[in-house]
Amino acid sequence: MIQQILSIFMVAVGILLLASALLPVHQICRLDKDNRTGWNILFVLIHFFVLGYSTFCYFLTRTRITFGDFVVSLILFGGSIFVVIVVRLSRSAIDNINRIAALERHNALHDDLTGLPNRTHLLERIKQLILLAKRDLQPLAILVMDLDRFKEINDALGHHYGDFLLQQVAQRLQEVLRESDTLARLGGDEFSVVLAVDTEQAKLVSRKITEALQQPFIIEGHSLNIGISIGIASYPKHGTDCDTLLQHADVAMYSAKSSETHYAVYNVTQDQFTLNRLMLLTDLREAIRKDEHLTLHFQPKINIKSKRIKGVEALLRWNHPELGMIPPDHFIPLTEQGGIIRSLSKWVLNAALAQQATWRDAGLNLPVSINLSIKDLQDISVPLLIKDLLKEYQLEPSSLMLEITETSMMLDPDRTYEVISNLHALGVRLSIDDFGTGYSSLAYLKQLPAEELKIDKSFVRNMLRDDNDEVIVRAIIDLAKNMGLDVIAEGVESAKIITRLRELGCDLAQGYHICKPLSAKELEEWLKTSPYAAAFSP
Repeated sequence: MIQQILSIFMVAVGILLLASALLPVHQICRLDKDNRTGWNILFVLIHFFVLGYSTFCYFLTRTRITFGDFVVSLILFGGSIFVVIVVRLSRSAIDNINRIAALERHNALHDDLTGLPNRTHLLERIKQLILLAKRDLQPLAILVMDLDRFKEINDALGHHYGDFLLQQVAQRLQEVLRESDTLARLGGDEFSVVLAVDTEQAKLVSRKITEALQQPFIIEGHSLNIGISIGIASYPKHGTDCDTLLQHADVAMYSAKSSETHYAVYNVTQDQFTLNRLMLLTDLREAIRKDEHLTLHFQPKINIKSKRIKGVEALLRWNHPELGMIPPDHFIPLTEQGGIIRSLSKWVLNAALAQQATWRDAGLNLPVSINLSIKDLQDISVPLLIKDLLKEYQLEPSSLMLEITETSMMLDPDRTYEVISNLHALGVRLSIDDFGTGYSSLAYLKQLPAEELKIDKSFVRNMLRDDNDEVIVRAIIDLAKNMGLDVIAEGVESAKIITRLRELGCDLAQGYHICKPLSAKELEEWLKTSPYAAAFSP
């Protein structure tokens, strides 16, 4: 009698368990589209199981059961539990996968720092609104905004303050705008807004944004004042596609920087400035691709005590066929904005190491220093490129020194440290360039595998006339010595400066008093006659 009651109870519970699995399986059929057929089959099978369980349960109530019937009931009960567990775990796994996929989709369309839509999301939104505006004959305006003085704040106070400031700016912009307006961060200190309004209304919104950002930001006790420049482009007057509208709003934004209102509507006459930039960028891209008009000049570095040449620094020069010699300060920022800095860096690395190999084959063993850009220090492929070039030209890694700026190390410390560590593992030497002009954490600097600190020329040039500059130079030299680093002063323009640097304990010097940057051929001739080169031993 007890066996019969237990058997009926177990089968009945099994029926309930199987029935409870039907809804999750039905839900999984809608969620897991790739395996829908299999889940539909299981859905049908569970119905058959319920029917079979019910038939067996009826049989148990009508006949005297045996021990075998009890065992079958136990197996059916366990089977129902197994089905429920499998279904529940499957539903949980699919929910987790969907949550992760949704998070990845959100991250792909949103900025990590501010949580705002990113450029990709913005482009999709603009395309949608253009179609609606075209269909309903409604106005549409695009605002591109750039923060004024943000770079100075970021350089002076550090990356942490810059990030926090961007977050506060994003929050303040959201407070000014409507929920229906699309606010996005394009990158860096650039934002954009899509408004379903005409040009005049876009001006009113721009004025509200300008007024909102005129109020100071308080960050950890610091009162920070920034400005904003806003460019406005309207559909369809200033463009009928998202790329054109964004480009024209960007042109207007640069014009707004010189406007008293801090905002400007796109005007075709503003395009000349942008056109010149685009033409220059196109010419530089072609110069890199064709390996034309780009050359390297080399400036010697000497040991102050021994007066021996310790190496040369490779400096890029661009001799434009129409505009003549263009200073690096004019075109390097252009390459970073135009996305060709990596191609240019590859050209410089290849050209410098090729020249170094040529000198080595001629019996002239000159260590070469090369500057790396901010983008290079965030590119994990750079160490592999340098490794391949050293192998190709059969150069010792220790003969190459890479100069990295103090500010560039602070933009993304974790990623930069990874790249620097990989470069150090190759055996190349590292120098911290323009030291004293950025805002570095000494705790971070002491972790870097650098061998050299280079004092920025802005302190060296006037150190004999400005006591503050000499105090800074002395402090950097003492710091370098305490950290076990060599120290080099750039911008040396007189013998008196070299004498004073020697008295302060500076190791190396570089500047026009020693030698101006020379082409490879000119440097070879200089090495034959210079008193500094007389002590050089290949």
